[in-house]
Amino acid sequence: MVRIRMQRFGRTHRPFYRINAIDQRTRRNGRVLENLGHYNPMEKDESKQIVLKEDRIKDWLGRGAQPSETVRDMLYRADILEGDMKAQWEADREVKMNRGECKKAIKEIEGIIAELDKAAADSEADLTPFANSAKKALNMAKNTVANAKADDAKKFLAEAQDAKSKADAAKPAPAPEPEAEAEEAASEE
Repeated sequence: MVRIRMQRFGRTHRPFYRINAIDQRTRRNGRVLENLGHYNPMEKDESKQIVLKEDRIKDWLGRGAQPSETVRDMLYRADILEGDMKAQWEADREVKMNRGECKKAIKEIEGIIAELDKAAADSEADLTPFANSAKKALNMAKNTVANAKADDAKKFLAEAQDAKSKADAAKPAPAPEPEAEAEEAASEE
């Protein structure tokens, strides 16, 4: 199977990449079937950074060549991808964005659980049911990362936030400090 991937050239801290059609089993700088363009990230003029042989790339894609993920992103931005490949790239991008949102929700739920655990240690009230509810929401949210369902993760985040607000309502009001009462009595005299 043929892959369209990048081959690194240049020197330290000054990379330059050739975009080539290469047999999948060949190492990165191995035998090239055809040079399809280049990418120079150090070029200041953005129009000269990526140079692609569009007709040759489309020919290789038509023959079944698979671009690497990085090259696929470049081809999408250059509007060379067509049909199923373009739809697949958009679907993959949506999944990545959803996974990011799910991971943010998980971080927030973990923060809520830490707050509930700290509040339970500081308070005489039993906040265990609320912490357990938040932990259940955390486990459900972690399952959504595998499926990349951001809406579900947001729902579980809302459940954890609801558990936290219920726990805050269940906490007894803090008792006034004796020093503050003595100061108030002294100021009244």
